[in-house]
Order: sequence, then C-alpha cells, then structure tokens
Amino acid sequence: MKKKIYQVDAFTSEPFQGNPAGVVTDATGLTEREMLLIAREMKLSETAFVFPGGEGYDFEVRFFTPTEEVDLCGHATIATFSLLKALKLIPKDKHQLIQKTKAGLLEIKFVDDAVIMRQATPMHVSKEIEMAVFCEAMAMDAGVIGVKNLMGQPEIWSTGLADVMLPVASVEVLKSLAPDMNKLADLSRELDVSGVHAFTIDEHNQIWCRNFAPACGIPEESATGTSNGALGACLHAKGYQVDGVLAFESYQGDWMDSPSRIHVEVKGEDGPEVWVGGKAAVVLEGEIRVR
Repeated sequence: MKKKIYQVDAFTSEPFQGNPAGVVTDATGLTEREMLLIAREMKLSETAFVFPGGEGYDFEVRFFTPTEEVDLCGHATIATFSLLKALKLIPKDKHQLIQKTKAGLLEIKFVDDAVIMRQATPMHVSKEIEMAVFCEAMAMDAGVIGVKNLMGQPEIWSTGLADVMLPVASVEVLKSLAPDMNKLADLSRELDVSGVHAFTIDEHNQIWCRNFAPACGIPEESATGTSNGALGACLHAKGYQVDGVLAFESYQGDWMDSPSRIHVEVKGEDGPEVWVGGKAAVVLEGEIRVR
C-alpha cells in the first residue's frame, strides 16, 4: 500500500517558515499503528490523517505526534485544509465546513487564502500548580512570572488540548527560557497537560509566545494553534482587550528561525467562541510505502 503524503508549513505564506505538518490526504485503510509509524518517519511535531466525511461532518482528521495520538492540532489543521483546498478536494465555492476530531465537531472557514478554525469550548482547569516544582522544571525564577498586572500566576486552559499558560515579564525573559525537558515532561504528565505555553505582551501590545511540549515528544514548537486558542480564552477571562476587541496576532517561532503568525479572535455573546487561523505553504509531496 502506498499513500500520498505532503509536508506543509503552517501559519506562514512562505516556505521554510512557520510550523511544518505532515498530511496524508486519504488515510482510508491505515491502522492506528501505521499512522503512528508514518508520524515517526516524518519526524514532525504532528502529522494529520484525513478520512472521508459522514453524517454531520465533511472530513474526519486524526493527529499523531511521533509518540502518540492527540485530540487536536491547530497548525496541522491549518496545513490540512489549506492543502485540501489547493488540491481542489474542497470545492472552490465552499467557504465553510465541519471537521470531525477527537476534540469534537469543529467549524472551518476559508477567508481569502487563510484557514480559520473554531476551537473547542474554552475550559479553565482548576488544578494546583506547585510553584517550586514548576519553576525547577522551567529553570526560571518565580520573580519573572506575571505580565502587565493582568495575570500573575500560571494557569491551565484548554480549547481542545490543555496547556499551562505561563505569563512572563518581558520579551527578554521569554527568549531566555531554557526548561529542563525531562523534568518538564514529568510535570506535564502529572498535570495531564500537553506542555507549557509561555507568553508576554510587549509595550506595543504585541503578544509573543514559546511552546514547550516534551511529554508529547516536542521540546519546542514554532507554532501551536490550540495553545494560542487556549491563550485567547485565558486572556478573555482576564478581560484583556485592545481597542475594545480581543483579536491578536501571536508571534511564535522567531527564535527557532521559523517565524509564525497565528491569528486569534475571541467573540460571541452567549459564551466565548475562540477562532484561530493563518496561511500555509506546501513544501513537499510524495508517496510513502506502508506495506
């Protein structure tokens, strides 16, 4: 069996930037074991596997890191649906659809040449984070935690995948973070989170981020849609706005030489809707022999 497979850089319009994801456009017939082996072979943070639609949804998508399946992946979703649109596997005049994931049925919209995905219902996970253990794992001083009198402690939030939201005092502090990956992996498993999404807000209200997920086999990732969605939900709960709205571009991956720009918007009057989007560029296509 051979399958068509692509590598797509997400959250960028330029090849060799953003965050690369593998995409198998027709995963019909693959076993869970085979999908994991393909993800390991690709050696990317996530590889997406696309299955035909069914009642109430247009496509089913499953996401694998090199070590495990995860419920949802933002950058691989952007990569997948940008690719399907480019391959004309989605009609040109179709501007909205539903994808089935292990995080639920989620809306996808096409706006110009960008893909915008609705995240799962925001959730604040009320779980105690022991600060001494956390700071040891992050190899940081507790005195630099907090941002703009907005948020003074790390909190766990999810819009599909749970992450620790870590506010830090400045871009310089963010850039200098160097976690102990083994300790952070152990702590992440203990807290049942994917990892830590560290962020700061500079003097121009620009949001900068870094994401560490060693428990998922990803020491650092250059763009994380679900984590930035969770950040949007967290900032919404804190009342953060600029010019009366909560919409921002998250800058991530700049210190990995893979600059990524992730659009986040929180809206809705009957409970917050979190939307995350961006562009993508195909950099590789081929066939992979499975068996």
